Amino acid sequence: MEMTEEPRWAQLRQVVLATLDHAGDLELAKRTLQLGPSFDDPELATIGLADATMPVGPDTYLEICAPMTEDHQVAKWLRKAGGKSGWCLSTQVPNLEGVRERCEQLGVRIAIEAQALGHEIIQLHPLDVGVLLELDSFVPRDEWFWDDLEAAKVAQAQRGTFVDDIMGVEVAVEDPAAMATTWATIIGLPAPELVSDGAVLFFSGRPIRLVSLDAVAGRRGLVAVTMHTSDRARVGDSVDLCNTKIRFV
Repeated sequence: MEMTEEPRWAQLRQVVLATLDHAGDLELAKRTLQLGPSFDDPELATIGLADATMPVGPDTYLEICAPMTEDHQVAKWLRKAGGKSGWCLSTQVPNLEGVRERCEQLGVRIAIEAQALGHEIIQLHPLDVGVLLELDSFVPRDEWFWDDLEAAKVAQAQRGTFVDDIMGVEVAVEDPAAMATTWATIIGLPAPELVSDGAVLFFSGRPIRLVSLDAVAGRRGLVAVTMHTSDRARVGDSVDLCNTKIRFV
């Protein structure tokens, strides 16, 4: 009997915003999104980043990071970006087999390759893929880094109810169709869906929308996050956090 290869998949797990005002933007995020307690990524302090991670849904998280020193590479970038910005997408994939080779073929640089809590991770350079794109090798599919972290369990148990899931994101790039194809090729996903304002990839049902710079007045990178709200009177509203639009659906 001929064996068929299991289809590749990817899940959007975490959206990361960066700021030079960690305390101020964390307080704003908790207040405007009515989030519960946060917890620290135990690995980020070792690379000079302050961190607060907050559950949005049962398997999606919002993370706010800040450099601890003025000469940190992220601090230098943030000063050019206006002090705060959308920064990184953390995604779950079954494995990283072939990712390095496909990146090399496409001329995409790997910014970081490391082990995090016993799992392989690769971060793709934002200048090459539009955003700092983290691919985390993690199976089973329904598990995640924070499942066994005690502080994360407490945060999950006390998470807010105003927003209860991250539904998708928008990333602004020069050529949305080409960039979406690059992402799909590297990760091993089906070809993107072309739409009027760009292209869409689906990470386990959550749309990752690549949009043109013209649509966002020339801004680059992670520009918007869509969250589901339990307050149906707020559907269609939005707030700004770290120069990133949070839309409620």
